[in-house]
Amino acid sequence: MNIIFLNFFHKILSMFRYISFSFFIFFIPCMLWHKKSSMLAISDPVLSKINNVIFFKDEHEKTSYALGVSLGNYIERSLIEQKQLGIFLDKKKLLLGIQDTMTGLLKLSKEEITEKLQHLESKLQYAEKVVLKKYTDENYINGASYLSQFIKQNNAEKTDTGLVFLINNLGNGKYPIDTDMVSVNYIGHLIDGSEFDNSYIKGQPIWLALKDVIPGWKEGIKHIKKGGRIKLLIPPYLAYGKDGVPGIPGNSTLIFDIELLDIKSL
Repeated sequence: MNIIFLNFFHKILSMFRYISFSFFIFFIPCMLWHKKSSMLAISDPVLSKINNVIFFKDEHEKTSYALGVSLGNYIERSLIEQKQLGIFLDKKKLLLGIQDTMTGLLKLSKEEITEKLQHLESKLQYAEKVVLKKYTDENYINGASYLSQFIKQNNAEKTDTGLVFLINNLGNGKYPIDTDMVSVNYIGHLIDGSEFDNSYIKGQPIWLALKDVIPGWKEGIKHIKKGGRIKLLIPPYLAYGKDGVPGIPGNSTLIFDIELLDIKSL
């Protein structure tokens, strides 16, 4: 289920409470953002000829039509997404609403329009909660299974908190403590391999105060010394929990490959 769609549609809906030309101001830029995946390619030579001869007098009309196709495509995908959520809308009446908005001949009062949209928004909010719970529950289960398999296959260690780690190089000197700053390079990704952070591509190591990092980092990095390398597999309750953060879905198990370059006291 498309979580991004739910959040996006919820925001768009709040802008539609007072139906006006702002529909095109707000909706079209978002729709164009999806154009690479959603635009219909009119490649049939006969259709192209018919379009050129019958429907379009100039390039402005072609551009207008292309924008309409992209808008229609986005709406069609949105309707399909909503059906999967158990929310059914009438396509013909939706198009009629768009047409009437542009002509100014609305068939419902502004009060009734607002009431209907508020009702739809409530249904979407409920569907969002259901989908998000299912999604985060699956993340937690899949993460726990991944950790279990990783420990067996790599002879990794697991702490009392549930943190899993694999030391690739212990390093030399002292171990960092909670009041230290550490200089690190690292790569972070999800269990499906999706990378969400990478200090190497930023061109320089990052200094972090251990007191400010997530619990899994704070515990895990203290298993190596300066110059050491470690892989941390962090369950969600030692990372960003059931809510997650941008780029990291709720209840995600995180994997970090960390190189500890330097340590200094605060």
